[in-house]
Amino acid sequence: MTYFTLDDIVNGSNVTLGHLIHRLNQYKDKLLTQHLAPLDITAQQFKVMLLLYRDKIKVCKDLSQELCIDAGATTRMIDRLEKKGLLIRLRDKQDRRRIQLRLTDQGLDLCQEFPQLIVDALNELTEDLSNDEVHQLEILIQRIVAKNGTL
Repeated sequence: MTYFTLDDIVNGSNVTLGHLIHRLNQYKDKLLTQHLAPLDITAQQFKVMLLLYRDKIKVCKDLSQELCIDAGATTRMIDRLEKKGLLIRLRDKQDRRRIQLRLTDQGLDLCQEFPQLIVDALNELTEDLSNDEVHQLEILIQRIVAKNGTL
């Protein structure tokens, strides 16, 4: 079954789903950055720290791939977080070309504040939706991303 047609895209007769998803992601990151402002980190820096905190990422290359950003942007982000004393780089003992990333004690302490900030930002993001609508939205998004294997 197809919903979208070439005419929808070519003529721009309605806002595309892709554009709406993009705008929603921008809005989510804006809200997250606002809630993170007292901690002096951005939404993108938060994502790096959360991936490290949850042990989902340990090396720079994997971080770039997970966040879909190039190696240069990853390096700059890590530089900023390292300068703030929130993470450190360590050479991999088996392969010196690989850089391991680890949160500092200060970074770990900061991560303890994340759950409440996430709750607050997500509640603000969905404040105009009912509980049932939020649940349905989660189900639909899960179905889309599960198809890709990224859930």
